[in-house]
Amino acid sequence: MRNSKMMVKLVKVTSSKDPLLAQVSWLYEMSFPDIARIDSQRFLSLIDNHPEITFNVITVDDEFAGMAVMWDLGEYRYFEYFAMVPSLRNQGVGAQVLKALREESDLPIVGEAEPPVSPLQKRRMAFYERNGFHVELENPEILNGYHSDNILYFLSTKPLDDVDRCQRLIISKVYGVMHG
Repeated sequence: MRNSKMMVKLVKVTSSKDPLLAQVSWLYEMSFPDIARIDSQRFLSLIDNHPEITFNVITVDDEFAGMAVMWDLGEYRYFEYFAMVPSLRNQGVGAQVLKALREESDLPIVGEAEPPVSPLQKRRMAFYERNGFHVELENPEILNGYHSDNILYFLSTKPLDDVDRCQRLIISKVYGVMHG
């Protein structure tokens, strides 16, 4: 049930010592498979060492509700992680967060998602499409060539002029830091 009285905030975290991060590790580990994660401590340390990362803690009525992690790639913003605490899913909070992120900048937001095969994956893809994303490529060969054991769709909030360039930027700027 949606509650329009919930106060949703995105709080930009600039230090891995921020107390708002206390609950991020369990949500990160619960929400993403091993193949999509790095060590939690290393993940949080990226906040201190990479100013191109915007780490948002999501709060609802001043309580921890989730996280949204974006990378500034110059002409694109890469949406790497988005997770809500289970008790707040399907209540419109995620839609409010995506709307706020889209309104922060005119730059396209790009990201990856699993192909819509299982019921959960179909719901996730429908959620992104309802909230301003479209499938830019069903088989982004450059990105999928980098992580060939995990085929993903490539999503964007706006049509991209040079999809290959965008994929290469993600590999060099994001994957190079996360998995290098």
